[in-house]
Amino acid sequence: MKRKKILAVGAGCLAIFFALVIVDELEPDVQKVKEKPPVLAPVSVLDVTPSAHASSLTLLATTSARWPVQLKASSSARLAWLNPNIEPGILVQKGTELARLNTSLLVSNMAQANSDLKQAELNLKKAEHEQTVALRMLSLTKSSPFARKEPQVAAAKAELNRAKQAYESADVLLRDANIVAPFDAVIMRRNISPGEWLVAGQVAFELAASASIDIELPVSEMDWQKVQSALIVPEIRIVDRNANEWPADVRYVSPQADEATRQRKVVLSVSYPYQHEPRLLPNQQVSVVVNLGEQQQVSALPLSAMTRDGYVWTIDKQDRLQKEWVTPVGQVQDTVFVRFDTERDNPRRVVAYPLMSMLPGKHVSPQRLNAQEVAQ
Repeated sequence: MKRKKILAVGAGCLAIFFALVIVDELEPDVQKVKEKPPVLAPVSVLDVTPSAHASSLTLLATTSARWPVQLKASSSARLAWLNPNIEPGILVQKGTELARLNTSLLVSNMAQANSDLKQAELNLKKAEHEQTVALRMLSLTKSSPFARKEPQVAAAKAELNRAKQAYESADVLLRDANIVAPFDAVIMRRNISPGEWLVAGQVAFELAASASIDIELPVSEMDWQKVQSALIVPEIRIVDRNANEWPADVRYVSPQADEATRQRKVVLSVSYPYQHEPRLLPNQQVSVVVNLGEQQQVSALPLSAMTRDGYVWTIDKQDRLQKEWVTPVGQVQDTVFVRFDTERDNPRRVVAYPLMSMLPGKHVSPQRLNAQEVAQ
């Protein structure tokens, strides 16, 4: 009986052992989690090599008429004659007669002034004759100045001087009845019509010098050093919105900066702007291209590579982002020419389209672009 119990216990233990073996065999193997490699952000880069570059600086300016002048009626009179060829835009030479006032009243005033002049001359001679007679009859020490006719002669001389001035004034008004061009000019505006009655001081014509036109160029402090060095032997072009070009010269440089903007002003001139088509007209915005000469260690970058703060993102040999400061030296359409502040001769991989989320030292996956892909 005891032996049967021992066999029963042994059989139970053996069954438990086999059950544990079976459970262990049926338990699935634990799978080890494999670590995935980090995903690097793709970045479009452009290979850039510094080289020599004939740089230029493009600034905005405004054209203005040279010697703008208003020709006004010198006296009140009816317009007697108007040059039929005078219209806005017409070129006239110095001394060209533009209009003529009716001179009837002016001739009358001239005659009256001449009569007053002759009468004043007569009065002076009469006073001097009376003084001569008085001096012969009176004692120089005991007689008064009035008795010696001294104030009478002085008054006659003053009256003669007044009469001469009135005569000269009448003569000027008579000559100014013919309105003529004071210099070679272009007609900007004609404000009178045939037969019109003009009032003294009324504007008849507006003219400007035709020999040249001014271009007022404001230059910021940042660009002033570049422009100042380029003005030694200037090579400057004026370009309008239609891509028409004119060579320009430096007329003068303002000796002081603007109080509000702190900008310097350079006034340029273009010779004979109205004589040939297309014309360069006043009061329009133009581009001024200043040739800065050939510069070394200049890199050409797409405009998109420049950030608003004036730096670019590059990638080092370990494919890490780094921020570098540059100095712009020129721009042509969508290409900006810069000089790196450090290691200017080294070629670089420049990020073509930087993002606000970029951080220095971050690993990225560079994707090379060519110039055609950037242009697209």
